[in-house]
Amino acid sequence: MSIDTLSVKLANLMNEETILLDSISSEEEKLQKALRDNLWEDMEVIINTLSPLSAKMEKVEDARNSTYLKLKSKLNKNDDDGFYAVAMHMKGQNREDCLGGYRKMKIALLRMQGITAGIDQYVRTVGETSKAVLEEVFPHRKGRIYSSRGCEKPVQSDPMILNRHL
Repeated sequence: MSIDTLSVKLANLMNEETILLDSISSEEEKLQKALRDNLWEDMEVIINTLSPLSAKMEKVEDARNSTYLKLKSKLNKNDDDGFYAVAMHMKGQNREDCLGGYRKMKIALLRMQGITAGIDQYVRTVGETSKAVLEEVFPHRKGRIYSSRGCEKPVQSDPMILNRHL
């Protein structure tokens, strides 16, 4: 393949990846709302929607990476050279398309990472809060309990049922 063909293919793959990142971000926003509102059934549907999107994303990412490495090789660039160093050796509109696609993809990725970090922080906070409440309600379960041999021993207690809407 020629440098021009690889450049066009790379720009198209970056645009496809951006669309997928936006789709995943949209689903993650729905997941975040479902988590916040304790809509467990909705969360299951959303997670099932995210799985095929993630699989498709992985395929597009692999294709984009492969195309980029071929382009880098055609341009005789080192492994240490970044994307912008490679893009500067493309011609006219192909360079503009690749640079624009790269910027859009990075913005979509940052958006998705922000949403994912928000979900992670929320889940950690709720988990830590629930653990702290349970330790206050059941102080005998707090910390670790050891046997006479010095091995950690599970706490013997009655099973507890928590309401989903806690």
